[in-house]
Amino acid sequence: MRPRLKTLAWERAGDELRLVYDPRDRLVLPDPDGTVEKLLHLLREGGRTVAELAGELSLPVADVSAAVAALDAERLLEDGDRLGELGPGDAERHFSNLAFLESFGTLGSSREDLLRRLRESHVLVLGTGGLNSNTIPHLAGLGVGRMTLLDRDTVDPRNFARQYLYRWDDVGSRKVARAADWVRAFDPSIEVEAIDLGVESPEQLDELVGRTRPDVVASGIDRPNEIDLWVNAACVRHGVPFVRGGMWVTSGTVWSVAPGVSACRACVPPTADPDAPDLAAIRLYRDGARPNRGIGPVAGLLGAYGAFEVLRYLTGFEPPAYAGRPLIVDFAGGCATSRTEWPRNPDCDVCGGR
Repeated sequence: MRPRLKTLAWERAGDELRLVYDPRDRLVLPDPDGTVEKLLHLLREGGRTVAELAGELSLPVADVSAAVAALDAERLLEDGDRLGELGPGDAERHFSNLAFLESFGTLGSSREDLLRRLRESHVLVLGTGGLNSNTIPHLAGLGVGRMTLLDRDTVDPRNFARQYLYRWDDVGSRKVARAADWVRAFDPSIEVEAIDLGVESPEQLDELVGRTRPDVVASGIDRPNEIDLWVNAACVRHGVPFVRGGMWVTSGTVWSVAPGVSACRACVPPTADPDAPDLAAIRLYRDGARPNRGIGPVAGLLGAYGAFEVLRYLTGFEPPAYAGRPLIVDFAGGCATSRTEWPRNPDCDVCGGR
């Protein structure tokens, strides 16, 4: 291991050093004799083991090792031996991805390691319409290496309010085929499979998840009404995280299920009191006509939140944010966000035994 300092700045203030990597954080270190600053310069140059650093600083290896561990705990270091493995073309293609992931790299997992996880990952995308037609480009831009896309619809004029994968010449074409073509044209290195089918039963979904063995399922399918429970059951059974976004009328939501960790969709209490006003309103809403009110900014915002949650699962750069903790976006209230929480049910028929 050869620790390397990230792209941070520091300045001296008397006997202290002020270090800044992210403006939201500032680290102040005592350095009366300048040893810490010398260590920072050596770490910026990189290419030295801890023992070699100790030798140049004339310090015990244990002391330098403790200093390196402290800097790593602040996410200020990466292992230089885990960097530089990308070719020039890939480094240029993923320049911004690597710059973002650098913030979360550590000695144990560099930015290139995180990117490699993305490039080796597989996402099953259920539905290529409003929500996922916005999520898919984000996944492609991140460099997700493989996608399986499923949809059964054709491209219609009404889609153009929010679905930007498609062009006017695509009207009447099979939606999933055009979505797959978009991914291939965007980045030929991404492996993509198009499945032109609808979801008709929980057994079909279970077989699909079991056969394709994705790392994450991103679902944007609204019908039938039981679809979320079907996807949930298949994902929990196969141990696959499940990310879901959707819209009611003037509010949107993004949530996920981490099998064996978070509450699953089936843990959400059933309608214990059918006459409760909020539940009665939901029942009436579900039974009535439901025009799709998802304009472009709505689908784009929810699709981006969903893509971020997929990114969390695939790289582990931070824990899932919405696992059993749905994010609510109020489109009639300045797009203010709030959170709710699903209590995990130990007796849940789907996840209680996991």
